[in-house]
Amino acid sequence: MEIVMVHGYFLRGTGSNLFVANTCRELCKLGHQVKLFCQEEKPQLFDFIESAWEFDCDNHNITAVFQQATPYPGKCLLYRPNLNGFLPVYVYDHYPGYVVKTYLDCTPVEIEGYIEDNRRALDAVVDPERTALVLSNHTIMQPVYVARSRLSHCRHVMTVHGSCLNFSVRHSLLLKEYAREALANAEWVAFVSHYSRQEFMVFFDNDPFLDAKSLVISGGVDLKNFVSLNDSSEKQMEIDDMLASLAASPSIAGQPLAATALWQTDEDVVSKLARIDFADEKIILYYGKYLWSKGVQLLIAAAPLVLMKNHRLRIILVGFGSSRDYFETLVKVLDQGDLAAFITLIRKPDTVDATIAADSSVYFEALLNKLNDPDFASAYQAAATGAIREAIVFTGYLGHQHLKSLIACCEITVAPSIFPEAFGLVAVEALASGIIPVLTNHSGFTEVISVYCQIFGDIFNRGEAEESFRLPALDGELVFNLAGALNYLLNYYAGLSNSARQEVRNRARTICADHYTWEAVAQRYLRCSNDGADVDH
Repeated sequence: MEIVMVHGYFLRGTGSNLFVANTCRELCKLGHQVKLFCQEEKPQLFDFIESAWEFDCDNHNITAVFQQATPYPGKCLLYRPNLNGFLPVYVYDHYPGYVVKTYLDCTPVEIEGYIEDNRRALDAVVDPERTALVLSNHTIMQPVYVARSRLSHCRHVMTVHGSCLNFSVRHSLLLKEYAREALANAEWVAFVSHYSRQEFMVFFDNDPFLDAKSLVISGGVDLKNFVSLNDSSEKQMEIDDMLASLAASPSIAGQPLAATALWQTDEDVVSKLARIDFADEKIILYYGKYLWSKGVQLLIAAAPLVLMKNHRLRIILVGFGSSRDYFETLVKVLDQGDLAAFITLIRKPDTVDATIAADSSVYFEALLNKLNDPDFASAYQAAATGAIREAIVFTGYLGHQHLKSLIACCEITVAPSIFPEAFGLVAVEALASGIIPVLTNHSGFTEVISVYCQIFGDIFNRGEAEESFRLPALDGELVFNLAGALNYLLNYYAGLSNSARQEVRNRARTICADHYTWEAVAQRYLRCSNDGADVDH
């Protein structure tokens, strides 16, 4: 069947981008024809995209810009609407080639212009008579321009991802009206977690009409695209192969771009990673966006507490985002032993990064109070000084073809997000790589945590494990709770035999095979293309 996928952004980096890319690939595997509307500029990176087309400035005519043979029975044609250089977003970040504004900063004229550009692009190439299913993403504005297009009478499933509601719609009556327009047109409204569904329903006053057409379709993972070690002795070989591939990557071998550019990998990433002894050092991995809301600052603040007990430690931070300068400044002052500057940066982060709220230090309350104790402050300072800059490694963006090796070769992945997350995709990817993630225990993360806490109850001490796998409430103790969880797991793993460690890896992958596959995601959407009788809510 012919399916139209509408996604206003890219296919790399963020959770919703990856959700769209993987769903499209699976639909092609199943033999369907997909018309994908998004802004992805590098179609050659995706094996399911057969051709890519760009629109003229009026979004009436298209020009082919890319073509390749694909290995799947179904084919995906990517269409890139011409936004005339303007991109509205939910969370601000740098997007080279675009004037970027958050929706909250957009004028009504700018929003309507953006919708109209996309509507014209849709109407120029879609055929409602041939379209069996329309899949749109986010609450605004993708389902809005679907509703205003020739596709308005087609079967339409809009998928809600968390950032749109929490960063945009929740804070604007105008944006809420756009959301209502989208919801009125969609036949089904899909959520990536039960938490996301509940949160959304409460915001829209538990509307029974909305509840009747809502369903949950969690994200997935492709086990073929993620590796898990057969033995810890394989780490260095896996990393060596990854570094060789990374060194040959055009983005590394070519001209370097600014460090803040979207999805830019650090020019010296190969030498940085080559200095790490993956066989003998203890590796903690964060991957995601370099944003305050993702909690990276908490991990940096916890690092001296972990270094006190684990001297051969590396914390690798993979990602991209506007708060990188702030995070690097935190590391710098800690490495210099300047606790006064560190405390100032925690209390007044907006002096370095204007996107961070000035009153965001609530999660550091216990640490800041403890730093008033001269003995503790001295020990904390000693652990950080001259050590933390070497221990914490920034890489910039890494694609999954390289990131998957880092995940498989670390001890722990960590996602200390302090803002609601629609679904724990990073956790599922870690599990697919044989690694147990440490997550803050809230929102969509909680549902994934509950699954693996149960699976590992007989390997770890259940009480201690649950405290480590799911960080307690988001409060002033969060830095200490994070450090405690990391220290517990690093110490526990150090005492495991190779066979016991391998049992952890094997069970982690089994969780994904049993609960999270992209094939299951695609099949759930396909069931929405009929009269809905067999759609599982």
